[in-house]
Amino acid sequence: MNWNLLKKVSAIFLVALIVAVGANIFIFLAVEYGRKGTEFVGCYAYDAMLVGFKCKGFTGSSVVTAWLNWPLWLVFTPMFALFSLRAFLMAILVWAPLVVFVVSVIKLRRQENA
Repeated sequence: MNWNLLKKVSAIFLVALIVAVGANIFIFLAVEYGRKGTEFVGCYAYDAMLVGFKCKGFTGSSVVTAWLNWPLWLVFTPMFALFSLRAFLMAILVWAPLVVFVVSVIKLRRQENA
């Protein structure tokens, strides 16, 4: 395995995750909470039993919505993984970059010390 490459790629995903957390905080502070009308363009936070983010009115809004919800999925998917195969697979997918980063750092340190 090329642990150096895996570490770099997973680090990019972790940076994207950290930026998503920052964007989530910004949306909470800058945009009024709750569902928006049909004329709204942008992203907002909503509460439908669980907190989430929704973007609409621009090209790529579904991709941005998924990116903004990624930090929330890290929390929510393990809770529901026991009840649904889809949630279990989603939990593996959203946690993969973090797990790969930690494993690659451990492997590279072992190679360094050997």
